[in-house]
Amino acid sequence: MALEQVNKFILNLELGESYIYGTAFTSDNSYYSINIQQASNTLVVLPSDFIQESREALVCFGLSGNSDKNKIFVRSEVKIGRGDLIEVYLSQDDVLLTLSNHLPVEMTLHTAQFTLT
Repeated sequence: MALEQVNKFILNLELGESYIYGTAFTSDNSYYSINIQQASNTLVVLPSDFIQESREALVCFGLSGNSDKNKIFVRSEVKIGRGDLIEVYLSQDDVLLTLSNHLPVEMTLHTAQFTLT
């Protein structure tokens, strides 16, 4: 049996020279620094606050506006990091270009945890 875990972040982002950076806010008023950049593999590294047993996630970036056309979905590997930084590495140039031109205002991670029944 799979239990879905959803982590939603409200993003306040800026564009750097070759990356996107800023702050990711959670629903319980916690916040984390976030960095989004290009890499050879798509990967999300989360702080240890997020207990994840899943190794994969569906990442949804919400652009301004509230329609399905303003959402970008990416499948990603998930790892737990050592610091309090959320790191997002994207291997698709077109996705990073779209995010750079239209900075996302939210990010949602959908992961599944499998349990034995």
